[in-house]
This record gives sequence, structure tokens and C-alpha cells, in this order.
Amino acid sequence: MKDVYEYREGDGDYCAGCTLCCEWPGDVLFDPAALPDLARYLDMDERDCADTFFDLSDDRRHLKTKPTVHGGCIFVDAGGCRVYPHRPQQCRTFPYAWQRPERKYMAKCRLYQALLKREAGR
Repeated sequence: MKDVYEYREGDGDYCAGCTLCCEWPGDVLFDPAALPDLARYLDMDERDCADTFFDLSDDRRHLKTKPTVHGGCIFVDAGGCRVYPHRPQQCRTFPYAWQRPERKYMAKCRLYQALLKREAGR
């Protein structure tokens, strides 16, 4: 099984309206350099945006989203990702460049299951 997959036209259809991976527990890391654009997108002051949504990551090089009651990403609500155009690299590359190690999560990802079938059909 491969660890890195290639995007193909139509892959986004698997994710349309789905926020499963956003609801899973874990840290969502943002590059601090993204904060000004993100704050502007949310129509917030940078400091307020940082204080409202982020903590400093353990490596002190990233911003990580504050924990939520449900364990998922603070930017996801019933309407989906509130910051989709400004989502971080880890969101943009899932499940192409990385996957969760727990099978229970990956078994629920429709795109990942399609990637596995695509790979098996080669």
C-alpha cells in the first residue's frame, strides 16, 4: 500500500459536503504566516483571531487550533469548513500525503477508500 497518492479530476466529489476528517480528534496546525490572511478572511483583528482560535504548538513553530468539546476542528460547523480557502497544508494534503494511523478513521473516508481501490486496480 502506498503512502502518497496523486490527485485526479473528480476526487473532490468524494469530499463534497463531508467533514468527517475535520471532526476527528487531533491537532490542526497552521503556519503563523497564514494568520494575517486568515484574520482578514474572518474579518477579525489578527490578535483576536490568534487568541480566539489558536494555541502555540508543542514545537513552537506552528499555531494549533484550540481544542473543542467534540475533539474536532474549531473551524468546522454545520455548514462545513468556515476557513476552507485558507485551510492549512495538512488539510489540503489529506489523504494524499498522509493518513491517520487508526483504521477506524480511514475506513470512513470515502476518498481514501477510492484511492485504495484505484491503487489496487493498477
